[in-house]
Amino acid sequence: MEFLEKNIKGILGLAGLVIVAGLIGTLVTANSVKKEKQIQEKFFAIDAKVKKYKEDKFKASNKATDKAADKKDEVVSVPVDLNQLKTELEAFLSENTGSVAAQIAGLELADIYSEENKSAEALALLQKVETKTDLLSNVLVRMKIAQSLADQDKCSDALIIWGKVLATKATSYLHAEAKINQALCYKKMNDLAKAEDILNAVKNDKADETGQSNKEAERILRLIQFNKSFGT
Repeated sequence: MEFLEKNIKGILGLAGLVIVAGLIGTLVTANSVKKEKQIQEKFFAIDAKVKKYKEDKFKASNKATDKAADKKDEVVSVPVDLNQLKTELEAFLSENTGSVAAQIAGLELADIYSEENKSAEALALLQKVETKTDLLSNVLVRMKIAQSLADQDKCSDALIIWGKVLATKATSYLHAEAKINQALCYKKMNDLAKAEDILNAVKNDKADETGQSNKEAERILRLIQFNKSFGT
């Protein structure tokens, strides 16, 4: 599972969240471990293109504001062909259904679909790669599915999935994020009392070592209270 462990920071959405998790122990047989490793090795080349695409996109978004950049020292590289990258990700998914690497590929492709405002396609893809396991990769897929549903104003369905994430003790480091997302859904559904209860619990959770979830919950609470005071 070296691939997932090396790439987990880039996959998760909550800034600053650091995860140290191994998945090899969750795979039952030596054969399944060997097969997964072979599939991951096939994915490395595509993953390199995904990283290059993200890097180019980041540089492009910052180029306009980087007035101090010395253009003489700029290194010109060949941009990633996005259509080709999507085709490769789709083919990899079809050929390696059920693997951890396929789920990571699905997460990356769903992000690209979301960037293209294809939320329905992103949701359908994520639902296709989801399995019934509690592997870390699958929990991340569930998190993305719930977020996609929430983005489409399907909060009732999203809340159920975040509930499944919260029921998975092995991924407790994702619970604060799931709870904050649940609170945002309750806010969207105008159940402010429920949203505030959840946010207060996250805000006062002493187990948050970085304090980031505490601060995010407090920020959203302030926003809710501000809007309530002005009747909005």
